[in-house]
Amino acid sequence: DHIVMTQSMSFSPYKKPFEEAIAKWEAKLSLCSENIDEWLNCQRQWMYLESIFSSDDINKQLPVEGKRFAAVDRVWRRIMASAEKNSNAMDFMGSNNRLLVELQESNRSLDMVQKGLNDYLETKRAAFARFYFLSNDELLEILSQTREPRAVQPHLRKCFENIASLEFQANNAMTAMHSAEGESVPFVEEVMAVGNVEHWLLEVERVMRTSVKAITKAALGDYQPDD
Repeated sequence: DHIVMTQSMSFSPYKKPFEEAIAKWEAKLSLCSENIDEWLNCQRQWMYLESIFSSDDINKQLPVEGKRFAAVDRVWRRIMASAEKNSNAMDFMGSNNRLLVELQESNRSLDMVQKGLNDYLETKRAAFARFYFLSNDELLEILSQTREPRAVQPHLRKCFENIASLEFQANNAMTAMHSAEGESVPFVEEVMAVGNVEHWLLEVERVMRTSVKAITKAALGDYQPDD
């Protein structure tokens, strides 16, 4: 609103005595507006990525993106601390271009972090196609807890039709699968939840099929048709 009003003043036939002041005020308002746009964009990306890169597992798997986000995080926290000390928006954002440059650079870095994160998720989905049934946030929840294999449990129904849970032993061996109706199918062999999650889930998928095939074959052998 202030920018529109100032632009209206600049078209006034009576502006001459105030022309320089109007030009300076319009430039200051425009700079403040640009800063706010970049600030909101940076804040939105930072809030989303901060919860992801607070995980040590994600930082280990994405070291370059982790370092890049950490650098932006330091700049962001410094900007926020400075803004808290100087709550006058025009004084803080309209005085020079330094803040705008910092925010623009931070946004470029966050875009690169987001791209690296998306590429990383795509490689995981390419390795285990059933991850395509999960959203980015759901997949990240699993990948950020690689040392806790049971983190996959809440997402199994989306990955496998009517698989409510897997039966884990104390040593992280999986020995059976359970349906939503409470049916249980024991695995023909144990599957160890070690290494990358997409690798042992592929093994789970293989053993699921083998187990269903074996139990179906046994059922056919036991079946005695009525005469």
